[in-house]
Amino acid sequence: MSTLVDVRNLLAEVGYHDQISDEDLEGALKSLIDSGHVEPFEDYTAAVSSYADAKRRRDAWALTKNARIMVAAVRDVIDSLDRSLQLPPRLLDAVEATVRRTLAHYHQDADLLATDLAQVKAHLEQLQEASGDFYGAVASLVQHDVTDDAMFTTSRERILLGLRHFAYQTQRALDRVRAALAELKAVGVSSIVERGLPGAGVLDARAQQSWLAEKRQQLHGLDAWFAPQGSIERLIEASPGAIHALLGAIERRFYANSRGSDLGADFRQLARMIYAQPAEDAAHQVFAAGFGIWTAHHPRRPEFEDIAPGFNASEGATHSAEAVLRTSERGARSPGRPPKIPDLAAKRAHAEFVEKAELERRSALAQDLITPGRVPLTHFSGLDGDHTSVFVTLLEEALDAFDPGAGYGTAETVGARLYVWVGEFGRMVTVAWEEGHLVSADLHIEIVALDVAAAAGSAEVA
Repeated sequence: MSTLVDVRNLLAEVGYHDQISDEDLEGALKSLIDSGHVEPFEDYTAAVSSYADAKRRRDAWALTKNARIMVAAVRDVIDSLDRSLQLPPRLLDAVEATVRRTLAHYHQDADLLATDLAQVKAHLEQLQEASGDFYGAVASLVQHDVTDDAMFTTSRERILLGLRHFAYQTQRALDRVRAALAELKAVGVSSIVERGLPGAGVLDARAQQSWLAEKRQQLHGLDAWFAPQGSIERLIEASPGAIHALLGAIERRFYANSRGSDLGADFRQLARMIYAQPAEDAAHQVFAAGFGIWTAHHPRRPEFEDIAPGFNASEGATHSAEAVLRTSERGARSPGRPPKIPDLAAKRAHAEFVEKAELERRSALAQDLITPGRVPLTHFSGLDGDHTSVFVTLLEEALDAFDPGAGYGTAETVGARLYVWVGEFGRMVTVAWEEGHLVSADLHIEIVALDVAAAAGSAEVA
């Protein structure tokens, strides 16, 4: 409930600092009451000792339900306009964890299902916003002026972040999410949603049906994102186009200084020149010059005869000339035969070979780090540089993903998964490696092969 003083303070918070009388403010509030957006506060049980007390108890107002919905909608729109790109680095892992948690609560604690289903909606919004920002950034590089540093930098960062997350680090997490969603579909979407209804606290019967339909739609929508040929796969397939658009934008920026500006900037400059002309005829002349549509006389010649020097263009038959378009380097003259398009199959095969070799190398290094069980951090003393790099990367990721509720953190690479627990509180240990020393809190580590970890996870779910 807000008094007149509170209403004035709220107006000042949103930028309205002009003085307004009580009568005008009360008139505005009365119109909002008549429209159903505000309701007055009337406490008829309050003690009244004077006329002022009787009037004062009416000097408070509150927004109705419809008005609160309108305010929330406007705030949501403003937040969306000012929102920056939000793409958590382990979004797919979070989706898998939510699905697994939903299945566990379905079997053990149905009152928490409503909270899990609300998290499904949050994941959908994150996926939609991230993919929308990715496609929007690609469109900006293609359609807008790439000489605009702010636009180019923002679009480049969004494309690179989307490529790094979806096209580079997705496959392993994608398989796990699909497996979790398959288990959820086997249980039954309708069964899960209906069992979670009591925990949602929805009282009205009509609202209960709406809640059930909304949650079913969200679960089906999440499954559609990760289905074969779904939104995630289409986004990954769009990666080469995004890379091509980014490289093209970089090339256009490089040649912008030597050949004017960008295409969009050229059109805007031409529009300003047309607008500056004093008369319509002059504007049409500028338009014709800019787009090359001046009228022109073409040479004529009698049939089967060559054109002689000084031949009159008004005599003879029309001579047809064939135009051939050839590709050439942008920003520079390249006479002669156009360059041959290189065959990238060999380079692609070499790159795939190098990537496969690197994955095999990292898998071998990770296999060397597998422990006989839970061991202290000092167990890894004496590692060489390659093993140290793999181990430290896994340890950092596991500490970043540390779950205080579960009491441990996990991270995985090709062929192995690392678990980390906190040991004796306040105790510090030092680990010596070939490339230096690590001073850390007392940690306990266990590294297992991925197939062993997957089998253990399946046993826990069963």
